[in-house]
Amino acid sequence: MRITNAVGYDEPRDTIASDWSNYMLSAFPDSQFVFIPNIEGKVIDYIDKLKIDVIILSGGDDLGVYPIRDHTETIVLKHALKRKIPIIAICRGMQLVHSYFGGKLEPGNSNFVNRHRAITHLIEIDGSTKEVNSYHTNNLVEDSISNGFEIFARCKSDTSIEGFRNKSILAMMWHPERDAKVIKWNKLLIDNFLNNEK
Repeated sequence: MRITNAVGYDEPRDTIASDWSNYMLSAFPDSQFVFIPNIEGKVIDYIDKLKIDVIILSGGDDLGVYPIRDHTETIVLKHALKRKIPIIAICRGMQLVHSYFGGKLEPGNSNFVNRHRAITHLIEIDGSTKEVNSYHTNNLVEDSISNGFEIFARCKSDTSIEGFRNKSILAMMWHPERDAKVIKWNKLLIDNFLNNEK
């Protein structure tokens, strides 16, 4: 979850946009979901006691802004890979996964930012064109992407990486939870990943 400061209080808080609750209730109504706090090393027991069987690494804030979140999510990622828990990585989550596997990020130039921050744009995904939302300013350096990932989505206008995956991880730079309604093709993408289908 994000780390925020409440107005009038001098204390950090773990928070998440209500979009995620609404999305999970609409897209996956039979699921039970919990939010994972930024508790660093204690997070492994938290995950294991709750028998969590899918991890979502959500968006919000660049890497390096809140080291406690970076550290907690890195522990979660490492533990999920060890336990073979499927991981869905959204925007910042994708950047975290990319960095974990040795990938490099670079700040986008003004043209990149104008195409990717708080706007919709077209992507090429598995041979078709789709429109997605976009809220990021960092670019994944393509030649640093781990060979263990298949790139499956690119921005049509600048060919930047919008999605990669393998059997353990589905990563996308857009936010399925921020759409006004559940987008069928995006839910199918997630369903197919969780069911080990392409």
